[in-house]
Amino acid sequence: MRSLIIRLALLGALLSSAAHVLAQEAGNSPWNFRLEGGIAVQSDADLKDETGAFSVDRTFVIAGLDYMWDFRNSIGVSVGSGRTDYVFEDFAGFTDPGPWGEIEDTRASISGRFAFGDRGIGFLIPTIRFNGEKSADSGDSRTWGLFAGAAWRIDKDLTIGPGIGVFSRLESSTRFFPFLIIDWNISERWNLSTGRGLAASQGPGLTLTFQAGKAWSLGLAGRYEENEFRLDDEGEAPGGVGRDQSFPLVLNAAWEPNRSVRLAVFAGLEFAGKLKLEDESGQAIVEHKYDPAPVYGATFEFRFGN
Repeated sequence: MRSLIIRLALLGALLSSAAHVLAQEAGNSPWNFRLEGGIAVQSDADLKDETGAFSVDRTFVIAGLDYMWDFRNSIGVSVGSGRTDYVFEDFAGFTDPGPWGEIEDTRASISGRFAFGDRGIGFLIPTIRFNGEKSADSGDSRTWGLFAGAAWRIDKDLTIGPGIGVFSRLESSTRFFPFLIIDWNISERWNLSTGRGLAASQGPGLTLTFQAGKAWSLGLAGRYEENEFRLDDEGEAPGGVGRDQSFPLVLNAAWEPNRSVRLAVFAGLEFAGKLKLEDESGQAIVEHKYDPAPVYGATFEFRFGN
């Protein structure tokens, strides 16, 4: 996994360098290259009404390439890989080291954005993911997903519209959920927009941002997170499924000196947390709620091109 992350990082760096050269030579290249990722740490979270606690470390990196015909029409591809490491302490009902450990996540997606009418923009993002413990069967770890939506530019300060997510689930029925697409300049310095997470979420959230200076911004972001993964053939539920659900609410500070660089740090709490363990047929073995847990981390994004 680490070697794959390194390869993706090197690929992104090479693509970014190439895009920088193209931008200099062509002046207005239609190609856009990006490398983004980060790390998130969840401190010890105690189980509700049970003994035990757990912590989580997560890293992720994504490399992407987009071609833009113009500002409203583009197509792109991205690949990403990451690792989530769970550490359990005296976890209720389970022997050491707990129901699962290190989870690997690999994904690829295609994104399309297209204009319709004078003010409409639609998008379509199909995704394939492989999410499971290191020795879990890759075919059994595969899920598919799709984001789709449309938004209209009401005026120069507001773009809004509906979106829908459709995701297959491991040993469960397909999940459908609606979400709001919004980019609203409330005032000169305040903005409310559809936000993104650190590659774990199956659904976008909302971010309220305050532009503190030319390059600095502060924000408050909330979202629903659901991370599911296939377990290996050893442990408490051989070939089963693990789930981690929560609602993180975080404050962030971002430094964006230009369109090519964005660095950010964040800290907050994860609420309504729940861990669930299912057997290979999808039957629940155990479910534990956990107390609000501190979460913090940092993200980066580098872009070159148009």
